[in-house]
Amino acid sequence: MLWLFLPFVIVLSGVVAYAADTIARKAGRKHIRLFGLRPKTTALLVAVLSGMGISAASLAAFLALNSSAVNTIAQADQLRPQLEALRTEIGRVQADLSSAQADRDRAQQEAQTLREQQQAAQRDLKSTRADLNAARAAEQTLGKQAADLQRRVSSLTTTRTSLERRAEESRLKLAQSEQALTSSQQRAQALDAQVVDLAARIALSEQETSTAQERAAAAQRAAEQAQQRAATQQKVAQAAQQAARTQTAQAGAQIAALSAQLSDLNASRADAGAALTSAQQALSTAQDALARAREQQQAAQQTRDRLLAERTQLTSDRDAAARDRDRVRAELTTLQAQQAQLRAQQTQLRASNEALGRDLAAARDTLGKLQDEYSSSRAELSASRNTDLAYPKNDLVYAAVVPSVRNLDTFLADAARSAQTRGARGAPSARLNAQARTALETKLRGLNVSTFVQCRAAQNSAAGFPVDLTCDARPNAVLYRGNQVIRRATVNLRATPGALQEQVSDLVRDTVLDITTRGVPSEYVQGLDVTEFVTLLGRLGARSGNVATVGIAARQDVRPGSRVDLYPVLP
Repeated sequence: MLWLFLPFVIVLSGVVAYAADTIARKAGRKHIRLFGLRPKTTALLVAVLSGMGISAASLAAFLALNSSAVNTIAQADQLRPQLEALRTEIGRVQADLSSAQADRDRAQQEAQTLREQQQAAQRDLKSTRADLNAARAAEQTLGKQAADLQRRVSSLTTTRTSLERRAEESRLKLAQSEQALTSSQQRAQALDAQVVDLAARIALSEQETSTAQERAAAAQRAAEQAQQRAATQQKVAQAAQQAARTQTAQAGAQIAALSAQLSDLNASRADAGAALTSAQQALSTAQDALARAREQQQAAQQTRDRLLAERTQLTSDRDAAARDRDRVRAELTTLQAQQAQLRAQQTQLRASNEALGRDLAAARDTLGKLQDEYSSSRAELSASRNTDLAYPKNDLVYAAVVPSVRNLDTFLADAARSAQTRGARGAPSARLNAQARTALETKLRGLNVSTFVQCRAAQNSAAGFPVDLTCDARPNAVLYRGNQVIRRATVNLRATPGALQEQVSDLVRDTVLDITTRGVPSEYVQGLDVTEFVTLLGRLGARSGNVATVGIAARQDVRPGSRVDLYPVLP
């Protein structure tokens, strides 16, 4: 009926307008005055009253003709609460539907996660097999390297033995050379003494020769002086004879004197001849001595030359022996250096052999661990195919504050009970290997304060099997004070609503990352509530300007062992 009522109302409006205008025009022409009003005002009042009357009459006629419309209008007030209740129920059903869809999406995501974890487990299995094959190949390679090194060590040992033997022979040769050098030096010293003696004897012979030569020269000079005196006396005698001949006639008296003088001169001449003869004999004797001295000097010179030649030979022998000694010492030094180098190489090879042994042992340990992990992964994969996972890898198993290392057993027992509630089974149901426990105890002793310890699943753990733990300890100190802004960011207010929402979401994610990086488990951190998030977006949308600074703070002090409730801070 409504689709008929609306055209009727439109047509009625046109009719009312036309009729009211006609009636008002006629009243204006008649200049009717009602209640003392002006004709124009009276015409307007008549037009209004006419329109109202025509509308009322038309509506009454329509209602009289359409009683169902009246009933509908009467029932509308009665049905309005029911409609509101239906709308509320529809909203609740839609919320349930959204929740069911979210549960469905979450279940699909979990199924996808499980499929991804299964694929990751298969990839881990493949990588484990590859690592196992690589470890086996490495073990074979290490075995070959160890054998090669052993052969190398044996050859180097043989080489060192031969070098030691050569060094010993070189030492013997050096000792013999030193002995020969010592004897050569002794012989050289004896020859030097002989050369000195011969030089002294030669000097003495030369001194005697020079003395004999001086004596011969003196005798020769004395003979020459005697000859000169004899010649002078002969000249004097000849002059006297000449004078005697010339004065024979004049001085007869002097013949006896001259005869006497002649006799004296003859005697002097005889004496001079005797002196000359003795001088000649002395000269010949001196010449004989000089000849003998020259012969001795020549013999001594020959002896000295021979001794000098022998000394030169001995010097060359000594130099050769010294060169041999230096060469032998150099060879000995070289051999000692080679021996030291071989010892260093032997030490290095031993160290390398020991390192290879340690690497081989480590490779064997790693191989054993890989085999254990492979067996465990295979068992877990087989179990995960047939059963549900109690804990995915890196999922939080248990976390609590541990006062000291003495409370570690209680903490592990609580962790085992918490694992049992998730379906883990075993004795115990949560395991921490000895090496990890030792490291955790060392860390607890080093911190020596109230410590927050969180343990996560080391790998995917199927229900019905024990879960292996990896634990981390941090001081349960205050990281951020309550109401302290943890992280700030500047958001662009001119961006689209979706981009603005993404900026705020990034700020919240960065804040959660800062908190979890400092030791708070991600399961303990609660992001912004939906109401707070929507309120923050509304406040940002109502702000003027281009940018705004938004901060994220916690309502209480943030510790590694406390729950964190975040809220936005907008100056």
